[in-house]
Amino acid sequence: MRSKIKYNFTRRISTAFTGLLSLFLVMFGLLMNLNSRGQDPSFSQYYANPMYLNPALAGTGECTRLIMNYRNQWPSIPGNYITYNVSADQYFEKLSGGVGIIANSDNAGSGILNTLRVGAIYAYHLQMSRNTQLNAGIEATFHQQRLNWEDLIYPDMINPITGSVDPALSGERPPDYNSVIVPDFSAGLLFGYMEKYFIGVAADHLSQPNLKYYSNSEGNTLYIKYTVHAGAYLNLTSKYERNERNRILLSPNIMYQHQQDADQVNAGFYIERFPLVTGVWYRHNLDYADGAIFLLGIKHDRFKIGYSYDLTMSRLKASTGGSHEVSVTIFLNCNKKRNKPGAIKCPEF
Repeated sequence: MRSKIKYNFTRRISTAFTGLLSLFLVMFGLLMNLNSRGQDPSFSQYYANPMYLNPALAGTGECTRLIMNYRNQWPSIPGNYITYNVSADQYFEKLSGGVGIIANSDNAGSGILNTLRVGAIYAYHLQMSRNTQLNAGIEATFHQQRLNWEDLIYPDMINPITGSVDPALSGERPPDYNSVIVPDFSAGLLFGYMEKYFIGVAADHLSQPNLKYYSNSEGNTLYIKYTVHAGAYLNLTSKYERNERNRILLSPNIMYQHQQDADQVNAGFYIERFPLVTGVWYRHNLDYADGAIFLLGIKHDRFKIGYSYDLTMSRLKASTGGSHEVSVTIFLNCNKKRNKPGAIKCPEF
């Protein structure tokens, strides 16, 4: 009887792993064959904004996490992009998973186009065996996109003699709606092995909501964003070193994202020796080099702070001023850390 139970359990694990691998291959095939254009803001410290990367990451911390992110992209260019993000998550044993909330604000063109997203997330954590775990996350989101029409200046508004701007001169038709509100949904999977290796897939905007400013127009589709991310956590010090704070950890990782006809690949690594974390990444859009990312982070038992700078490597490198990003995470309710055998260990910045 015991051997039969063991066989059935092993078969379940094999079936689940095969299904995950099949899903990964299907998702990767979709990513490589779709042509589209990106519409979502992107964070360089993507693991410092875990639920924005993949809803399956909700509740993966041992403590309650309160996370704040700020990104200023291309500050030397007028109308740069500024993005804020706030999120919180916690693991609940009675729910067998993590619950999280996330809010994201993106201001483009000096505030001409504003996007607000507020979402609720649940991720189910399945302990498949002593060394393997699978998380499945879903997210329901309130999505609002607002256009500040009065801040737009068209050529026919400008008086050719005086140079003054008069909106009454414009023949452009104002939109029927300055604000568009739609529901949105996301989902993701995350697989971990031996607290060393991990791979995740996620899809945002599953309903592909239509953002219409004019009642008689087709509007703009918010296309699905696909994400594949994977990596490892490797101990470079002696295996007999028991004090985690004396260990030197290396975490190589890669992320690929695709949305409409925009592609992005981030490849790099973290090196960690408590309390310092450094990281370097190379970002490519499959046509040309986009940027190099440099990170410096500080970890503490109750918080962590990271700063990263994006060095622009594209043809815009002379005029963008790069990009600056700051992340702050506060850990709460850490007095009773939960026991997580086989938990999925991911980078923190």
